[in-house]
Amino acid sequence: MATAAAVTTAVAVTSAVIGSIVYSVPPSCVTSVVNGVAYQQCGSTWYEPQYAGTTVQYVVVNPPG
Repeated sequence: MATAAAVTTAVAVTSAVIGSIVYSVPPSCVTSVVNGVAYQQCGSTWYEPQYAGTTVQYVVVNPPG
C-alpha cells in the first residue's frame, strides 16, 4: 500500500491542472510555435503565454494540435 501512495503523490506533484496559471516556467522548457503561438512545453505539460498588462503569465493547456 505504501508504494501505491507514493506513486499517487508523485503524479499529483508532477502533473499540472489544465487552466492553472503560473508566473514562470522551468528553464528546461522548450518553446514550440503552433499556429503562431509560442507555447512552452515542459515534458508533457504545455503552457500558453497570456499577458496581464506588461506581465506574462502561463496557463496550462492541452497539447495544441
